[in-house]
Amino acid sequence: MRRWNGWGDDLVTYALHEGPRRYLEALVGPGTAPRDATLEEVVATVPSTRLPQHPLVSDDAPDRVRHARGQSLPDWIALRSGRLGLFPDGVAYPTSSAEVRELIRYAGQVDARLVPYGGGTSVVGHVNPLPGERP
Repeated sequence: MRRWNGWGDDLVTYALHEGPRRYLEALVGPGTAPRDATLEEVVATVPSTRLPQHPLVSDDAPDRVRHARGQSLPDWIALRSGRLGLFPDGVAYPTSSAEVRELIRYAGQVDARLVPYGGGTSVVGHVNPLPGERP
C-alpha cells in the first residue's frame, strides 16, 4: 500500500547507506532526523465535514487525510510533519461516467468544489484544498 505520508510502499523501509550518508553530511553537516507525525495524530486534527451526506462521498477522516496533499516535495514535507492545515470535506471514488455526472450535480447543488485527484502527483499543488467557506 502507498505510504500515507510519502513515496513508496509502507511495508518497505530503505536505509541510507554509510557512503551516501557521509557525503551528505560533508555537504550540509550532520542532521537530526525529525519525528514523523503518525496517521492517527493527523486524523485527530481533521475537522467535521461541511458537506451534506451523499452515498458516493466518504467523509472518513483517514480518506480525507490521504487526499489532502499530493506527492510533491512541499506536500511530502507537510504530510511528514503533520502540518496539513486544510483537508478536503469529502472523497469520492466514482467507477462510472454516471457516478461522475451525479457528483457534478451534487457539487452544484451544495456549492462544493470538485478536485480530480487522479494519481495524486500534484506537482503544481492542484489537489491541495483551498481556504474559504465553500466545501
